[in-house]
Amino acid sequence: MIKDYLLKHIDECNQKRILVIGDVMLDEFHWCSVSRISPEAPVPICRVDKTTLVPGGAGNVARNIQSLNGRPTLAGVIGLDSSGDKFINVLKEFNIPTSCILQNKERPTILKSRIIAHQQHVARVDREDPAPISRKVQNQLLNRFESSIGDHDLILISDYLKGTLPDNFILKLIKLAKIQGKKVVIDPKGDTYQKYVGANVLTPNFSEFKAIVKKSLDTERDIHAHGLKLVRRLKLDALLITRSEKGMTIIKQSGDKIDIPTKAKEVFDITGAGDTVIAVLSLALGAGWDIEKAAVLSNYAAGIVVGKIGTSSTTLDEIRTIIRKDVPKKGSS
Repeated sequence: MIKDYLLKHIDECNQKRILVIGDVMLDEFHWCSVSRISPEAPVPICRVDKTTLVPGGAGNVARNIQSLNGRPTLAGVIGLDSSGDKFINVLKEFNIPTSCILQNKERPTILKSRIIAHQQHVARVDREDPAPISRKVQNQLLNRFESSIGDHDLILISDYLKGTLPDNFILKLIKLAKIQGKKVVIDPKGDTYQKYVGANVLTPNFSEFKAIVKKSLDTERDIHAHGLKLVRRLKLDALLITRSEKGMTIIKQSGDKIDIPTKAKEVFDITGAGDTVIAVLSLALGAGWDIEKAAVLSNYAAGIVVGKIGTSSTTLDEIRTIIRKDVPKKGSS
C-alpha cells in the first residue's frame, strides 16, 4: 500500500536541498487591541500590542521547506530599504541562507502589512512595484541562480506575478536547471503558461487551471482532456491540480489521471496551504519519489495545515503521525 511506502520512506525527504526562486516579500502582522472608534472617521483605533515578521511569497515556501527539515536556499530581489534589512534578518532567524538574495535600490521590498484586532483581520496595506526587474538585475540574479543549481536536489520556481520572473527569464531558469539535470517544479500564476515550457511539474489550483484552459470543465472527462493537452503542449512530466475539498488530481504525460481524495477533517483556514503542498512535493521529488507518492504525501500535509488558523506549516513528524492514524488496524474491516 502507498501509505506503507510513505511511512517507510518519509525520512528520505530529510535534508533535501531545494533552490527556491521567485517573488519574495515581507509579511508584517500588527496585533492590535481596540477600545474606541476614531472621532475622525467611523473606523476603529487599533493600538499595536506587538508586531511579528515572517518571510512571505516565495519566502514562505522556503520557510515551509525549512520546517519540514529540508535545506532551502532562497533566490529573489528585495529593496535597499528598511523592509529589505528586516527581510534579511527574518531569513537568518529561520536559518534560511541569504546568499542568493539581491538587495538593490531599483524598487522597494514588497511589504504586506496586516492589521489584526482581537483576532479579526481588519485591513491589509501593500507596498509593491510589480514592474519587471531590469535586465541588469535579471542577469545578476541569473548568475547567482546558475552558480547554485549544482548544490541542490531540485529547483522550485514560485511565481506571484510581482515582477521578479519575466516570461523569458523563467524560460532561462528552466533551461539552466535542465542542463544540470535538475527537476523543476513550478507554482504558476498568470493567464499564459507558455513561460513554463519544459518544467517537470506545475501545481495550479483548480481556479487557475480553469482560467488557463478557458473552459468551464463540467466533468472529470473535461478536466482530463484539457489537462492532458496542457501537459503535452508544455512538455511537462505531470500536472498536479489542487482542488480544495476534492483533493488533488494528477494528469501525467502518459495520459494517466489519478485522483487523490482530501485528507482534511476540518478546514479552519486555507492560507498558505498551497505553499505547504509544493514544499512537501518538492522534497519528495527531490528524494527521487514518483509524482503519485509525492502528491499523496503533500495531500496529507495540506490536510494538516488547513486545520490550523493563520499561515501555517507542518513537520515530517506531524505528517507521519497523521498517516499512521489513517492506516487501518490489522483485523479491522
